[in-house]
This record gives sequence, C-alpha cells and structure tokens, in this order.
Amino acid sequence: MNEGTLIKNILHGDTRCFATLVDKYKDMVFAVVMRMVKNREDAEDLTQEIFVKAYTSLPKFKGESKFSTWLFRIAFNEASTMYRSNSLDTTPVEDWMNFEESADMGLITQMGELRSQERSQYIQKAMDRMDSRDAMILTLFYLNEHNIAEISDICSMSTANVKTTLSRARVRMAQILKTMLGKDAARILIND
Repeated sequence: MNEGTLIKNILHGDTRCFATLVDKYKDMVFAVVMRMVKNREDAEDLTQEIFVKAYTSLPKFKGESKFSTWLFRIAFNEASTMYRSNSLDTTPVEDWMNFEESADMGLITQMGELRSQERSQYIQKAMDRMDSRDAMILTLFYLNEHNIAEISDICSMSTANVKTTLSRARVRMAQILKTMLGKDAARILIND
C-alpha cells in the first residue's frame, strides 16, 4: 500500500495504517532526533511524541511535499525546541551505517583499513564534537538520504544555506578527524 493510501486510511480511522508508517520511519526519525538531543532516553521519548504529533496533525498534511519531508520537519522542530530548552548530556548512539560509503570527503584509504566498528566510532565521536545543526544536516543528507530541497523544507533553510552548511560540515568533519587521527592519517583520509 502506498503512502497516499495509508494516509487516507488513517484519516478514516484505520490506526493500523499509522503503525505501518511508524514502522517505516521510526529509525530514521530517531536518528535525526538523536543528533540534536544526544541522549538516548530523551530521543526515544521525543520520537514517540513526534509520532503522536504527526498523527494528530495529519489532517493538516496537504501532500505538497513527501510525507517523510513533512514528518522530518516535525522531528526537526521538536528536537530543536528540546535542544534549546535543555542542556543534555552526550551518550553514544548506534553505528552510523556506512557513512564512509556515501561521504564525498575522501575518507577512503585509512578508513578502509579500519574495522567497521572502529570507523563508526570515529565518525560518532566526530559527530558528537560538531554543532548540532551541522550534525543534523549530515544525518539528513547521508544517513536518511534526503536531497538538498527536502532538507531545506525540513530545516526551514534556503537551499543555498543548506548547501553551504553541508559543505562546511564536511570540512569540519575532516578537521575533527584530522585532530583525532593525526596529521598523516588525516592527509590520507581527506586526500590533502
């Protein structure tokens, strides 16, 4: 069943269809939220709240964008609100799902030699050191595979601003990895 049909059925009271949408997007929403709040328990709670808000706001969904874009905008707004209102501790999160395959920073040679778990740990540590907005943009682009226009809608930013932020976030990621892994390793990683 496609999303349009699921949404129509939900609006007619079929809650099982909403459970289908939750199953489809819960991990991606959680990853986006986790980038902002950096606390697993808070991220889990907020993810549930986001889906409740999406359910109650579904009649307002006009279909002008993809459902996922609309949902991630809710997630971004709610996570931003929580981030601004709380000073939360950072805790580790699950691995970053082969970031190096989709990243275009040239993290190839040495990252290829590291075990997958080590690569994920380096990327996670680097992400934790980044500004939450930059980490969010990288998450949306690489992990959730949203395009620039969708990220623009989700984050209420111009496409030019998204491109600039994404570019600067890539550079910042490279700088952090250079600090973590040393000059020579970083030169190999970012092809200096």
